[in-house]
Formats: sequence, structure tokens, C-alpha cells
Amino acid sequence: MNYYIHQVNLLKHLFREPYHVTYADSLGVLLVAQSESGVTGIIEMSPYATTLDWQESALVCFEHGWIKLELPAPLACNRPGQVTIFRDPSNGVTPQTVVPQLPWVHAMRQQAMNFVNAINGEMKPPCEAQEALEDLKTAREYFKLLKGH
Repeated sequence: MNYYIHQVNLLKHLFREPYHVTYADSLGVLLVAQSESGVTGIIEMSPYATTLDWQESALVCFEHGWIKLELPAPLACNRPGQVTIFRDPSNGVTPQTVVPQLPWVHAMRQQAMNFVNAINGEMKPPCEAQEALEDLKTAREYFKLLKGH
């Protein structure tokens, strides 16, 4: 869960509300969650391996479209992720796929800059202690379900 705590936090960010874990498969690959308002979400943890590249993504689905977030390897220098937005207006209107160009930012350097700026009081921390605690509670729910407790 050390690595996957970021996905736990991302799911809460995408839900825009707290959630609880409802299922963890015995192999530790699948986490199923439900938000306070009843939206279901899943996190698949390493369902497959690749030899030469990094593949990490999030898919958010709506009734008439989806958004796919593709994340670069954590230590990749100046490599942006990618966002793909698919919209289907329906009623015979042609669906659209948009892929905006993202800035080339070194994620770990930006994280360090945000940390220093927060310590210096120049910005609010991106994640407050209470939010981090909630993520750890979610991880604990997952482990309890995984171990059958």
C-alpha cells in the first residue's frame, strides 16, 4: 500500500468526497470502493507487468464520455502525463476526443518546490494532515478486507 496510497488519494480527489472500501480481492489486485453519495470506483493494482515502460492510468467514466489520465514514471525528468477527454453528445452528433498538450514539468522537482513553499508559508499544503490520515484509514479498511477481518 506504500506505493498505492497515491491512488487511494487520487480516487478521493476524483470522487470529490470521502469513500469507503467495500471489497478487496484475495490476490491484492483489486480494491472496490463506494463514495458517500453512492458512486462506485475501483483501483487495480499491478494487474500485469511490462518489460520496458511504465503504464499507470486512471479512467473516469460518465454517461456520455470519459477522461483518461496517463501518468509518467515517478522519477521521469520533465515528462508530462497525458489527459484524453472523450465526449459523446449523442443524438447523431459526432463524438469528440481531445488530447490537450501538457507542460513539461518534472513531477518530483515540483513536489519538492511545493513542499518548500508550504513550509515557508507561501502556499497551502496540497494535502493537509487530516486528508493524509483519511487516506491511511482507507488503506486500513482495504487491509482488513484483504485479510478477511
